[in-house]
Amino acid sequence: MLSEKELITCLKTILVEQVHFQTYQELQITSKHIDLQRMINQDQFRIDLAAISHIDSSIHFFEAETQLHIKHPVLYIKFCDYCYLVCPEEQFDILDSITKKQQLSWADETGVGVITISKDGALRVRLLAKQQSMLPEVRKEVVRVMNKRYRIHFTTLPLWERTRSSQSKGEAQIP
Repeated sequence: MLSEKELITCLKTILVEQVHFQTYQELQITSKHIDLQRMINQDQFRIDLAAISHIDSSIHFFEAETQLHIKHPVLYIKFCDYCYLVCPEEQFDILDSITKKQQLSWADETGVGVITISKDGALRVRLLAKQQSMLPEVRKEVVRVMNKRYRIHFTTLPLWERTRSSQSKGEAQIP
């Protein structure tokens, strides 16, 4: 069975080489610039793998677990556009159908996606994450922390904000 570290290493390779995301392992967000205590009752948190898309600047968080435990990643949904739990495929497959259905139903309700990775590195999206609504100050802080670690060489304004921003400035829209 793959360890959490192996899951993240495999996922990072796929995200960088196939999807061309910029990734950040062990990204830590602190209360230095935002009030995490008020938001999640903690002074800091660390996500196993964070990624930002060069296409639409969406922020994705991935939390690795060796079993299908949806509750932990829910902590992170306020800090990303899409949040996923990543677990070994064999752990997902051995669950009885009732437990599997309950976990996937709960994940769907909370918006957390589920990804499994097999021993041979095959990634399977079991449930797509739902887009979350991030506060602008939260997005700004997450991008600041990412950019501080590795310079982001593309716009960090999300695609869905670009049109709105252009319209508010009275710029012509490309059909």
